[in-house]
Amino acid sequence: MARRAWQKRWLLAHWAIGLFGGLLFALMGLTGSALVFYQAIDEWLNVERLTASGSGSYRSFDEMAAAAQGARPEVPGPYGLFLPQDRRGVVTAWFKAPVDEHAAGQDLEVTIDPYSAEVLSRDRVWGETPVSFVYELHKGLWLGQTGEVVVGVLALFLLCSIATGLYLWWPKPGQVRQALTFQSKGSVIRRHYDVHKLSGLAGAPLLMILACTGLYLEFPEYVVPVVAWLLPIPEEAKVHSTISAGGAPLLIDHAVAIARARFPDGEVKWIGLPQQAEEVFQIGLRQPDEVRRTSGESIVWVDQFSGAIVNVRDWRTLTAGETVLAWLFPLHNGEAFGLIGRWIVCAAGLCPSILFGTALRMWWMKRQAHRRQQG
Repeated sequence: MARRAWQKRWLLAHWAIGLFGGLLFALMGLTGSALVFYQAIDEWLNVERLTASGSGSYRSFDEMAAAAQGARPEVPGPYGLFLPQDRRGVVTAWFKAPVDEHAAGQDLEVTIDPYSAEVLSRDRVWGETPVSFVYELHKGLWLGQTGEVVVGVLALFLLCSIATGLYLWWPKPGQVRQALTFQSKGSVIRRHYDVHKLSGLAGAPLLMILACTGLYLEFPEYVVPVVAWLLPIPEEAKVHSTISAGGAPLLIDHAVAIARARFPDGEVKWIGLPQQAEEVFQIGLRQPDEVRRTSGESIVWVDQFSGAIVNVRDWRTLTAGETVLAWLFPLHNGEAFGLIGRWIVCAAGLCPSILFGTALRMWWMKRQAHRRQQG
């Protein structure tokens, strides 16, 4: 009797979470599936703007930055250059433009052919392109910080839904085979239940990983201290350039060469450009064994005047806590395990829609059956 009473409570909790949060779970899953391949989709939608036509060696980064600045002379210089993922990709220069005197700046993109330093597009605004719109929808429902809190809380409710679902599914001794079987000859409701049960069981481990990693992405200010309490995480070093009277800043290519000398086998992925005299160059690289394939985890900070290396983040010497944190985003989008990992995460993102659809259908059929009985 006690077990049956608890089952009723868990069932009520599971249905309540699913019916009230299921649509948002499905939305997060579908947008997440699309974002797994967001760069490829963006390139497919914008072939002329995001495909380089040249070949051979890249032009200098200073030429690319100058070309980008020439395309957007009305805003301060680019704060970063992001390198392509393949030989046909473009270099993207990012600018921060003021919306008005009261609003934070928008992120503007200028895309450049790295082989010719030719500007391919200058009018892309983050949030206004289809892919970036979906990204912001997935991140915070287009509600700013409030939306990010909502999405983070949704991740917690998803974990609760998975936990209650597993409890309700858990078979009694001798009934494991039945619990893992799809009864194709059963009633319509039974078939829907089996689809719901088996898809939930198959997707539960991946959805739990996605929910937990999503919690970190939405609430790093809470997750990082918890990880630091369990595993060592050093404090972030405060770095700055030493301003010299009359000294000229380094060329971007010089700073990149310094970083490459520090990590000879690293591939430069992005370049953070100093906007103020006290700021430094940040050169992001990916070493061969790093799990974050798109942007890397290794960083070299370079004084913009002296060329001195003022700080280094080396993937191979990260502490246990830093390594755990470094794995979370690549697990969330699947890139930690290459193309196969991305497809697995893409498929997992479809599970909430299946679960919500089958649950809603079962609820409706039972409701209709109850009405017929009442009539």
